[in-house]
Amino acid sequence: MDKITYLKRKLLRTASEVKFQREEFCYSCVRLKCNCLCPLILPFETNIFFVFLMHPMEAKKEKMGTGKLTSLSLINSRIITGVDFSDDEDVNSIISDTNNYCTILYPGKNSLDVSKHDIGPVRQKISDGKRLVVFLIDGTWPCAKKMMRLSTNLRLLPRLSFTATHMSIFEIKEQPADYCLSTLESVQFFIKECNRLGIEHTDNQEDQMINVFKAMIEFQIKCSLDPNLSSYTSGRLGYSKKGERIRPKKWLTRSIVLAD
Repeated sequence: MDKITYLKRKLLRTASEVKFQREEFCYSCVRLKCNCLCPLILPFETNIFFVFLMHPMEAKKEKMGTGKLTSLSLINSRIITGVDFSDDEDVNSIISDTNNYCTILYPGKNSLDVSKHDIGPVRQKISDGKRLVVFLIDGTWPCAKKMMRLSTNLRLLPRLSFTATHMSIFEIKEQPADYCLSTLESVQFFIKECNRLGIEHTDNQEDQMINVFKAMIEFQIKCSLDPNLSSYTSGRLGYSKKGERIRPKKWLTRSIVLAD
């Protein structure tokens, strides 16, 4: 190989290396550094201990989900990944801890609606020195239903719920019903209700979570509309305004919640 050929090949290799150079990655919010949301996240303390039970499919695409962002905002929280938590050591150790009063934020006929019902039983547990633990399932509604059905330990927990006064602002995603909120929105609204009831005292710090959520939504819409971005999606996966979409018929016939 002569010198000129060698230099040409070296130049091509160098150009290829620059072209495919990896971008810096943020391992906190699971995004590229150029799209990092961490500067908007302001972690705050809560009296309630939140446990996010994340479906494996949600964990794989968590940079597009809200569970990770919610957990990053809550100092007093953790994430546990799985589908059937019946024999999960971490979950069962939390439930069996006598210092905890464990509940699950999941709708149901017999759930205690913190927006409407008397929360005296919860107040009493807290007065007795118990730490209020709230489990949340982070996944699609069908996945959440399956996780509840398989996890016998979760089905035994008292259910908490709320009555939302607004629809989800998650424009990029279609919810199966008007009352369905994303994980982040659910936690934010639940904390606000707990503040109103006097069992939380976060001084509206939970509202900053919505600012992070809006930034995430704006970025997702931008990705779906800009063909120059590597994350661009076209065709049926592209963005359409919420009012232009038709809710799938399956949600009109299927129950999205496991009965209690």
